Amino acid sequence: MELNQQQEKWASKRRYRATPKVLRSLLIQQECKCALSGVEMIFDVSEGTPVKSGKGCHPLYAALDHIDPGNPKGGFQIVCYALNDLKGHLPLECFIVLKETDIWQSLMEQWRKQAAVNRADRDAFKTFFGQMQN
Repeated sequence: MELNQQQEKWASKRRYRATPKVLRSLLIQQECKCALSGVEMIFDVSEGTPVKSGKGCHPLYAALDHIDPGNPKGGFQIVCYALNDLKGHLPLECFIVLKETDIWQSLMEQWRKQAAVNRADRDAFKTFFGQMQN
């Protein structure tokens, strides 16, 4: 798999302890899809810069995730920005359990469907988190 120009640009900057070589390797291994949802991520820098757009970071924008936060050897994966944000607000043990629930599986199915219907609709993705609380 070859990376396109936007994907190469995203991977060209060191993020945390991940070098551009590691980032490129992860993108290729994951086929540029979110490790949590399987949705193809967005790599356009203008979609990942909240200050410029005034809309916040696009929920599907690629983000580097520490698989095991706090563990320098815990590894990395690339995930959608909004899912990384959600994971970051939970204790790791809680998130691991959450991923195994029916409600998480339902959320990921809806996330994939929305990406197939209209991946540009930021607000549609943001509504899923409100549904999880109900």
